[in-house]
Amino acid sequence: MPPPIDITSVFEVLHVTDPDVLEADALQHVISQIAQLRGWCDSLQVRATRRQRALADVGRAAAPRDTIARHGRHSSKDAKAIAERETICTALPSFEDALGSGAVSAGHVDAIANATRNLDEPTLADFMALEPDLLADAGRQGVDSFERSCRDLARHLVSRSTSSSDAAELDEQRKHSNIRRWVDKNTGMCHTHLELDPVRDRALWTAIDHRRAQLRQRDGNRRTPWTQLQVDAVIEAVGGGDRADRIPEILVVVDHTSLADGLHDRSICETDNGMPLPVSTVRRLCCEAEIIPVVLNGEGRALDVGRASRTATRDQRRALRAMHRTCVHPECTVTFDACRIHHVTPWGDKGPTDLDQLVPVCEPHHHDVHEGGWVLRLAPGRIATWTRPDGRQYHNGPTIDRSPGGVADHHDPTLVDA
Repeated sequence: MPPPIDITSVFEVLHVTDPDVLEADALQHVISQIAQLRGWCDSLQVRATRRQRALADVGRAAAPRDTIARHGRHSSKDAKAIAERETICTALPSFEDALGSGAVSAGHVDAIANATRNLDEPTLADFMALEPDLLADAGRQGVDSFERSCRDLARHLVSRSTSSSDAAELDEQRKHSNIRRWVDKNTGMCHTHLELDPVRDRALWTAIDHRRAQLRQRDGNRRTPWTQLQVDAVIEAVGGGDRADRIPEILVVVDHTSLADGLHDRSICETDNGMPLPVSTVRRLCCEAEIIPVVLNGEGRALDVGRASRTATRDQRRALRAMHRTCVHPECTVTFDACRIHHVTPWGDKGPTDLDQLVPVCEPHHHDVHEGGWVLRLAPGRIATWTRPDGRQYHNGPTIDRSPGGVADHHDPTLVDA
């Protein structure tokens, strides 16, 4: 763990710094110093919240959330998150120390709070017992990657605690699914609210995403705002086309060992967008959809691929979707459905349409590679290297964000320029 920072020195440096005249390397240092100062402030906020809670417990102060919202000038949502941050730091004191030293951010602490919010006491205790591994991962992962790791770990612990609870939970979610409609009296706009279990939600959005992709290709829709395309896609998915067109394809991602031998302590069985599913109920719950299993090996790489063509085949897209939840840029959270399939070696340069040359990339980062001068390379193991237009390496690390195992199984990416 890094030693405590000299906050006075950090503040003195930042106080006299003029970011408007700095080059990239100096800006990187300043941003790092800002993160250290913010981490120190966040750790001080944790201590203040803890004291506020103690005073509130004996009737000598208001509840932390109220004080943080009123005097800290935060929204009620942010105030709640700050109060939960103190609870996590109390349970995991090493994270409070790391927050104060700038080794982790408040976002890392919040990721734990979000992942553990609905765990029962025994499962929460199992999660917290992994504090050293969690801290090591938080120190080397960005907030988004760490949040995914925490969610995956929580799901694994829940599935391990009782083999039948996940199936029962899905059945209970299905029973409580509902739909509500109302009209806003002020605007006249009609509202439809759907609350669905994960499987039927995924089926619905798979159909919507398919329609949206079709709509984007139609003449006149190139400049249509994204929100309007979404609305049109919902309407068409619900009411248009033949029944065969409306039956969604649900992608179920399962590791090879679970498929061959049954569940184990590192099983992965989930929809392509990461919602966990029990193996025993997948076909029963998805009886009205086409189920396509995508089998992963121990490193999270898809075993089955399609044949090469000018564009990615349907099988290749399934394989890519199974390995990647999002764009492969290290700081990007744009979902797979909103990404383009990018040839790492351009097709025009005789690049093959092979799986090991294809990655999902969002529109902005796709533009960076093709028109912005950035270079993206992919090495064996789907290790990506991003290089800036000035030739300096920006990032080198794995692109697969879904693999069997726990939070400690992720490879260590190298961030050369954050």
